[in-house]
Amino acid sequence: MTEILRLMRLASPAKGLPALLAAFLAVLSGLSLIGAAAWIIASAALAPPLSALTLGITCVRACGVSRAVFRYLDRLLSHRLAFACYEKLQLATYRQSVEKLPLREGTMREGEFLHDLLTGCETLRDFYLRTVPPPLLAGLLTLLTSLSLLPLSALGAGLVAALYLLHLSLPHLMLKEEHLRTESAAYRSALLNLVDGRTELHLAGAVPHAHRTLDSAAQIFQRKQDEKLQKREWLFTLLDTLRVSLWVTLMLLLLPSVQTGAISGIEYAVWALVLETALAEYRTLPAAALGTTAAIQAAANILPKGIHRAQSNEVQAKEAAIQPCTENDAPILEAQNISFGYQKNLPVLKDLSFCIRRGEHTAIIGESGAGKTTLASLLLRLWEVDSGTIRFNGTAYTALTADAVRSLFGAALQGSYLFRTSVRANFLRLHEEITETAIWQALETAQLADVVQALPQGLDEPLGENASRLSGGQRSRLLTALALAADAPLLLLDEPTAGLDAARGAKLLTAILAELDKRGGTLIVITHDLPLLERMNQVISL
Repeated sequence: MTEILRLMRLASPAKGLPALLAAFLAVLSGLSLIGAAAWIIASAALAPPLSALTLGITCVRACGVSRAVFRYLDRLLSHRLAFACYEKLQLATYRQSVEKLPLREGTMREGEFLHDLLTGCETLRDFYLRTVPPPLLAGLLTLLTSLSLLPLSALGAGLVAALYLLHLSLPHLMLKEEHLRTESAAYRSALLNLVDGRTELHLAGAVPHAHRTLDSAAQIFQRKQDEKLQKREWLFTLLDTLRVSLWVTLMLLLLPSVQTGAISGIEYAVWALVLETALAEYRTLPAAALGTTAAIQAAANILPKGIHRAQSNEVQAKEAAIQPCTENDAPILEAQNISFGYQKNLPVLKDLSFCIRRGEHTAIIGESGAGKTTLASLLLRLWEVDSGTIRFNGTAYTALTADAVRSLFGAALQGSYLFRTSVRANFLRLHEEITETAIWQALETAQLADVVQALPQGLDEPLGENASRLSGGQRSRLLTALALAADAPLLLLDEPTAGLDAARGAKLLTAILAELDKRGGTLIVITHDLPLLERMNQVISL
């Protein structure tokens, strides 16, 4: 229920209420059209003068026109509302991706995560079109129908209300469906295993066995889908039967009113067609009820509460017990007893502590797999530490948002993506208000200005997919330039001299340090370049 309320708050009442009103008026116009037509047909059977039917004919025409107008307004306003909310939901998915990616579980889990976000976003778009309006409209129609029936048959009014509630509750009682990704887990696992190990399976002659395993998983998955479809068909058939049965029951309950003269035969005919039309509005309710469950799950994924804010008492107690470094000048960046692992009981970093002061350029070194890039990811808060605390200027990371932490760094990590557009476009994507002068300054510091100037279109030259037209060293220097352009207090570089000869690497480092010293910045560099260490004030060895 909490997720539903949060979704409803996304929709502006100024847009939602007019859309609902237009839809309700369209339904009323349709009922009036049927009722007026029924009155004309029943009255015409008694061969009255044509003038007596004029009012009914005029009413039919007016209701037909108004139904078309209100239906158009309903579509226009409801879709405008849905897509306005869809835009907000898309922005929420991007925030979720930025907050949580990368995931410790690896790329497959990242794929599932993104799939849940994107399909959930589409589910919630339909929530405003196919999940919310039908129950509200049918509820208003049920109230109107029950109140109209109440003087003639209290039992009939109660049965209409009961049928409305059954259409909303039976889908939840009879169809306890699992999430599609859960149902397909075995099949997807077998398929991914076959794709990932296809070379080994071929060499081992085990491809036929793998195919049988995949076929078996596919058959189980297909059987589950068929069973789900069959249950839905049974439910829809049952509800159709209940609607027809109720209509027949209502006609029988209204017969005594005809006999007593409470309603005429013509009015009875009008009741017959109007009730049949009103009950037909219930057909969309089962799908709307099932859509509510999917919407709640999607909202829980896309609109989580308290990201990076709610911390346990245990973590807060640990933070309170941590003391700052003992040196006289406070550190700009401080890690105390941090531990982290991608899997439980298999830490990559354990009880690591260090301090970095402003202007104290620091190198992080260690063998491959020692955790250098992992430490960089923790400093950028791409992941949360399992225990311990990281502080910036004495403020714990947990007291800041992830975006606030990342704004403290200009960072260039190995594997970072570059857009296929131009150098200028890559800068503008990260730094929207950067000037051309600032771009050239960053390129000059990164020792890449001469390369860009030599390109046919200079800053506007297309770089190709992931900057494939640049060499490895040039690509690394472009990442460095993008990080320098952030003008942040901390500059975090991952192997900035990789692919460069010793002379150009030394020139690059000299320019970076001179730029940082000029603006009071601090360098943190991951490196295997041992001569570079001589220029550092501190070395952290993992």
